[in-house]
Amino acid sequence: MGKAAVGVKTAWWWVVGVMQSLVGALIVLALTPVVAPILLLLWLWRNVALLVVWAQYGRVARVASGMEALFALDSSGARAVISGAAVLRGRVSVDAVRKILGERIMDARDARGRLLHPKFRQLVERRCGVVVWMWEENFAVESHVHQLRSGLQPCLLQDEEDLVTAMGKRANRPFVRGQARWEVLVAPLRTCGAARGGDEWSHTAVIVRLHHALGDGRSMVGLIVTALVDPPLGDPRPSPVIQKPFGGRLARSARFLWSLTHLPWVAVRVLVRGDSSVLHGRRLQGEKFLAWSPPVPLDALKRARALAGVSVNDILLTGLAAALHKHFRMEGDSVPSQVMTVIPVDVTAPGTPLSLANRISLCTVPLPTGEMSSLERLEQIHRRINILKMSPDVMANYFALDLISNLLPAALARRALNTHGVTMVSSNMPGPKEAIKLFGQPVDDLMFWIPNKSRTGLGVSMLSYCGRVRCGLNVDSALIHTAEFAQELMDNMASEVEHVLAELASPAGGAGDHCQVLVEESDHSVITDHGLNYSTDEYSDRSGVKTYSDLRDSSDTRQFLDLEETVVGLEETESAESHHLLEDFQNERLEIQTIVRSESNLSRHVGEMEARFALSDTNLKGVTYSQER
Repeated sequence: MGKAAVGVKTAWWWVVGVMQSLVGALIVLALTPVVAPILLLLWLWRNVALLVVWAQYGRVARVASGMEALFALDSSGARAVISGAAVLRGRVSVDAVRKILGERIMDARDARGRLLHPKFRQLVERRCGVVVWMWEENFAVESHVHQLRSGLQPCLLQDEEDLVTAMGKRANRPFVRGQARWEVLVAPLRTCGAARGGDEWSHTAVIVRLHHALGDGRSMVGLIVTALVDPPLGDPRPSPVIQKPFGGRLARSARFLWSLTHLPWVAVRVLVRGDSSVLHGRRLQGEKFLAWSPPVPLDALKRARALAGVSVNDILLTGLAAALHKHFRMEGDSVPSQVMTVIPVDVTAPGTPLSLANRISLCTVPLPTGEMSSLERLEQIHRRINILKMSPDVMANYFALDLISNLLPAALARRALNTHGVTMVSSNMPGPKEAIKLFGQPVDDLMFWIPNKSRTGLGVSMLSYCGRVRCGLNVDSALIHTAEFAQELMDNMASEVEHVLAELASPAGGAGDHCQVLVEESDHSVITDHGLNYSTDEYSDRSGVKTYSDLRDSSDTRQFLDLEETVVGLEETESAESHHLLEDFQNERLEIQTIVRSESNLSRHVGEMEARFALSDTNLKGVTYSQER
């Protein structure tokens, strides 16, 4: 494509984007005279209801925020409870767990004597149609930390399979009425991983159940690694998906107004979307099956990321989409071309202190589940995630969810926030890069499971820890009928991820023209990023434009990959000479990067604009932007 043609196409897509915003702004302005009085009445009603609540109940601590209220509006068939498990190498008593939790979290106070984490002493309740936090009467850590029991007898777990089965039985169990909605359960574990055989109970399983209103997964992990880990680690949260605001308050205000213009399109998309498959639409039963995948080496994922220019998250979602395709075929049902998944997006402002909160927006992304090659599937997912990064939908969704949860009465808000037309929720979490200690013992394994929501009974979680990635499944029995089938889906996901890695690593792997090599346009090398970033969510990728087949056999790319291997070896040494050579190699690598991307920025930009329009608001049903077979 000539430069003139590229320029014309670029101008055309900018015109389309501006027209979308203008039409959205006109719709918002036209509806304002109608919507504003309604919002004012709802605000007045809310304040009257709060006055009644404060007068009637003396234990009210504060009003729940919009996202806290959103998760508090759960149901008996899908409780908004995050489950987690840590496998400790050694024996840990219940009393030791109670003592450490009490000292470091429940009773921890700041310099002014205020509780650092008051939510753990509070319960979230719906009163008079509003959601409030109330103090738990006679709070005691002993009421929330117990020995795992089966009936009246202590539960002794044989292995990881036994652990996951026990967690599945408790996944949808309600908390004790009148108590804060969290619990920690401790159980001896006979064996873990390769350590099979013997009569010694060599491990301890610590099971955690936390209501989502307490905080999102990132803030939970942040609390664990900063308060419970010995020694404490830094904040593990990666950069948010959305672009960081630039230019200060004026730029943030402009972005907010831009997001408002897309609210009409977001509302229309919610109304018209509708997945149809064996994994969607059935009434949830409340019985949950939990499963987790075999571990996948994080180093292999990162090498594939560097080779193909995609994120680790893209590769994991590709494996998930392929596993879902296989599941649909085994069920004998018609295979849908795509399924919609909700992806939590961190909207935490840069520099915000770590605290328990729900600073996430919920955005939808279609996963391609039709018949196609692994690399075609990877390319489609990569492009769709890139569209999400730049989309105003992130803040528009956050604003809409917060407004609905805050102003509507609880019964109406639950109906308005029904997960219509969505098959699943998928969440990728950063975990510690190196092995950690909890309650005085090394952690051999770490995993979490996200809850089901409303009518969406399938949730997939991904967590990196100590050089490996595990994926967890929480599924309602109405959708997958046995624990064996649930585990089979996770095993298939891991095998599909390994298949993608093998294809990318193969010299004749067939990546061909279906997968682009994306060179990061930053001053930091991929090797440096590997060393510093242990999150599986790389949201700072930049698009290059030459195809894999163009670069695979070029001297620049061979030199690029050789340099990566050399740098890895140098980083593992400590000598001054090695550091000097490392600096030289990194400088040479940056020069090669410049050569690779020098002539392609304009074409890349046009490709992104085309993809964005294909998923844009003016083409609501056109969700596929690349050629699908």
